Amino acid sequence: MRTSRPVTARVEYGVAAAAELVAELPLDLPTITGTVAETLRPVPAGARLDPDVLEHTAQLLAGQVQLVLPLAQAAHRRRRPDPRRPGLVGYGLAYMRARMEVAPPSPRTHPLDSLVWCQETARGLQQLLGVALVDDAAAR
Repeated sequence: MRTSRPVTARVEYGVAAAAELVAELPLDLPTITGTVAETLRPVPAGARLDPDVLEHTAQLLAGQVQLVLPLAQAAHRRRRPDPRRPGLVGYGLAYMRARMEVAPPSPRTHPLDSLVWCQETARGLQQLLGVALVDDAAAR
């Protein structure tokens, strides 16, 4: 049985007029990956979508993306071969940043749209984890 033990990831933030700050952020990987797996589990045709569950899932995913996105951005900055160009990963990060600036569809009025938003966000979160947690030595 897996225990839910937080993993500490190191993030470097670039600050214009100051030295780089290093922050320790706890990542509960089993919880995040469990949320992603549960969200991406197939939904049977005709199943009733519970608005309360969808709303909770959307909030949970948005919070997890907000936690992982800075890690992925810092990892991408370290690995990017040409700092003048964002590359494909950079565009994906920009997409997830923009996605978090727009409220998800209301699960009460548009439950299917809310489900799709959650599923797309879960897939994006999977990709963010991949970028954030890949070993720098293995990436070269």
